[in-house]
Amino acid sequence: MSVKLFVTPTAPIVDMDIHALGIDYFPNSVNKKIRQNHQRLLHWVNHIQEQKEILQPVFLQVIDSAEMLGEAVKQVSLGKNPLLDEAFAKKIMSSLKMIGRIKSLEEPAPKTFQYFSEVEKKLTHFYRLLLLSLHKSTPKTYHYFEPVTQTFKIDEMTKKFSQPAFQKIPLVQSINYMHKLVDDFCTVFQEMNQDYYLREHPEAWRVHDVTISAGGFSALFPKRYLPGKQLTTYMYFQNHGRAMNVHTTFARCQTKPDKMSELNAFYFEFPEPQDQQFLELEIERLQIEKTVEHCMTSQWLANFGGR
Repeated sequence: MSVKLFVTPTAPIVDMDIHALGIDYFPNSVNKKIRQNHQRLLHWVNHIQEQKEILQPVFLQVIDSAEMLGEAVKQVSLGKNPLLDEAFAKKIMSSLKMIGRIKSLEEPAPKTFQYFSEVEKKLTHFYRLLLLSLHKSTPKTYHYFEPVTQTFKIDEMTKKFSQPAFQKIPLVQSINYMHKLVDDFCTVFQEMNQDYYLREHPEAWRVHDVTISAGGFSALFPKRYLPGKQLTTYMYFQNHGRAMNVHTTFARCQTKPDKMSELNAFYFEFPEPQDQQFLELEIERLQIEKTVEHCMTSQWLANFGGR
């Protein structure tokens, strides 16, 4: 069933450094993707022959900076403000400075420098958003940004690297996987920011394909909800113009490697009998439709399939 859907913790974390939702943004599927891109990046960097002594340190510096962005997201998701930890804050500032060290490539490797410069612009953009959020957030509020579809120049520049002609060129593939790794961490930051935004902007809720029953549902997400936290599920059935919000309990999570995502399953706790009745009737209607469709298809095959 396709429905507009939003699942969020009923009671966020509001008694620590920063307002947090308590969602795991680094489940197995995300960690696996990051690990694969990291390993492939190091593989290709090690195969660079020309100017390796100049290029390798800069690649490693970008990796460190991207990972620091991810570590900051982990801290925020737990209610910790990284800027209040002096050692962590120094690492963030150091990461920003390391991004700037790509200047060392401008003279000896000008073409490669252009790619690094565009990666820097993308990573720096999300660092600036992160730092602004950390400075303006409190234990009871999180300063989020309106999610916007933004294409960076590096996104376009690296599209061609998947073509066969570029598959075995170490420097090209090193740049390709550097961008992929940076994008992994930027995407995680965007996912967290979006969860805050959607709590206050129901008009932006997205349509999800869900497997649903009268007792609960499951759907794919690029994150994992945590056991023990009470959730609220908001559903909007467009065909009926009906909205429903249901107290929900997280049941389990299963990694789907083929989808590079997490199948989160939930139980419903219905406070309103009419909501449960509506959902049961809607499920029954869909089952009847599928049965009729199957019968019609079978009849058509029996009549015309052998001709």
